[in-house]
Amino acid sequence: FSLSATTDRFAINRGTTPDDLEFQLQIIAAYLTDPGYRPEPITRFRNSLENFYARLTATPAATLGSQGDAILNDGDPRFIVPPQEEFADLDFDDLRGAISDRLQNGAMEIALVGAFDEEAAIALVAKTLGALPAREPEFQRYTESRERAFTGQRGERILYHDGEADQALVRYVWPTRDYWDAEATVELNMLRAIVALEMTDALREELGKAYSPGVSNSQSRFYNGYGTFLINAGVEVGEVETTRAAIESTIARLRTEPVSDDIMQRARQPILEGIDNALKTNGSWMSYVRRAQTEPVVIERFLAARGRYEGVSAERLRELAEQYLTSDGAVEFIVLPRPAQAVEDASED
Repeated sequence: FSLSATTDRFAINRGTTPDDLEFQLQIIAAYLTDPGYRPEPITRFRNSLENFYARLTATPAATLGSQGDAILNDGDPRFIVPPQEEFADLDFDDLRGAISDRLQNGAMEIALVGAFDEEAAIALVAKTLGALPAREPEFQRYTESRERAFTGQRGERILYHDGEADQALVRYVWPTRDYWDAEATVELNMLRAIVALEMTDALREELGKAYSPGVSNSQSRFYNGYGTFLINAGVEVGEVETTRAAIESTIARLRTEPVSDDIMQRARQPILEGIDNALKTNGSWMSYVRRAQTEPVVIERFLAARGRYEGVSAERLRELAEQYLTSDGAVEFIVLPRPAQAVEDASED
């Protein structure tokens, strides 16, 4: 059994065998009706906090992971790592109050993927999860909670890590848009693939090393209008400014010049191959089936995706770069080793 908290729902995801399917469904039903809340996990949770908080600045990536969202979202408490003592004070009374109503009454969507007899599986669901008391018929929307603002304070932000003294990280983050326009999502994903190719070539040419920058396009399915496009490069401290110059010059060129047909092909082909291979495992099927009832548009978009990717032009990607990857629109994170004096001061305190 495992229960996870996603952005807008609780999720229970387990793999099992056809012979054990009924038992697995019984276990899930039992956890929904009688979670237990035994005290032992609280002790383990509290014992783990010291190491958890010590790791928050242990590397450049950890520092940015623990502090970046708070900066991007102007201190929105939903995206801040709270003080350690706040976590330490939590117990199962708090958890019970937070989740019990949803476990007992919240709408539930069930998806099964794998090798099983369909009618038999439906009957097993009916006698287990389907036999639970009546629940809310629809998921709550939580409309007010779906607002999330990208900071208006753009430009450079310096952060410090406590890891290796020669390691640094450079990240540029621009705001974009949410997930729900199918054409825009395809176009931004293609732009991500183009930028990844161009940045890899640029950094290797400028720095003479086999760096592989990270480029991602993240468009929210939960927060209205919210999305980010980022370029991430872990480099040595002495290469920070060269890296920044390479990023800025590459993006400036993409804003003004369409890329070649060869670059378009190199970017598009892995995406098309990914679409062709997308339904070869239970996990990949589940990524589309798990919300097939409440979000059927996700399946419709998958079926239309290949044609949409094939139709994206180099000029359209240039227009997107000009629209979103503006010269003054990014938050520029620079993560450096903590200065020696600050370390000494902290140890004295």
